[in-house]
Amino acid sequence: MKLISVRNGTIPFIYHSCSAIRAYSSRHSHKSISVKGKVGLTINFENVKCLDDAVTLFHQMVKTQPLPSVVDFSKLFKTMLNMRHYSAVISLFREMQTLGIPIDGFILSIVINSYCLMHHADCAFSVLPIYLKNGIPLNVVTLNTLIRGIFAENRVKDAVELFKKLVRANICEPDEVMYATVMNGLSKRGHTQKILSLLRLMEHGNTKPDIFIYSIVIDALCKDGNLDAAINLLNEMKLKGIPPDIVTYNSIIDDFIL
Repeated sequence: MKLISVRNGTIPFIYHSCSAIRAYSSRHSHKSISVKGKVGLTINFENVKCLDDAVTLFHQMVKTQPLPSVVDFSKLFKTMLNMRHYSAVISLFREMQTLGIPIDGFILSIVINSYCLMHHADCAFSVLPIYLKNGIPLNVVTLNTLIRGIFAENRVKDAVELFKKLVRANICEPDEVMYATVMNGLSKRGHTQKILSLLRLMEHGNTKPDIFIYSIVIDALCKDGNLDAAINLLNEMKLKGIPPDIVTYNSIIDDFIL
């Protein structure tokens, strides 16, 4: 495993061969999609109904002078992501790089998400140097996507190590979503004590646990058969002025019934 320096620390850069995801064939129909000419190029993304439409529109965009804004390319990639054409997103992104078309953090986050949704989190790490090369700061949303992608591949140890490295090296300030991602990943694999330790860490940090975080921990305790600890945590939460919601109570009720 290689390490990439990011700000004050390093993060793992795991790179396996991604040749299987590299080139996406351009054998698509080139039917016309309405792209109105200059001076404010307007692109109707509602016309993008399938992958052929998306690829055709992309090729029209890259041939347009002046080029559409980076926001337009981001919207197209987001549309393709929502259509689950992950490998096509990656291929067109590589084409953008070859053509020297400007990119931004939003496009990079879509590419990373595409890799992760294809269960190729290792390949997603290959995108990180592009942030550094272009002076684009890494944000917590992107890093959270990486952690979720690693958990999705059942690589619990790697996901936890990445989270620890981000915190210790002060690469980012974890938010509630990142903590919840790690806790959910641990909960699904029965690591209840680690979740409880993470909760205590949050309580002493800048990001305080909310009802959503407490509910994850209570649910994990209930699934672990530790109902007494779950009820104690419920009472502790109430004392801190955090009222339980229906999700919290459902975890405890389910444990009683079972």
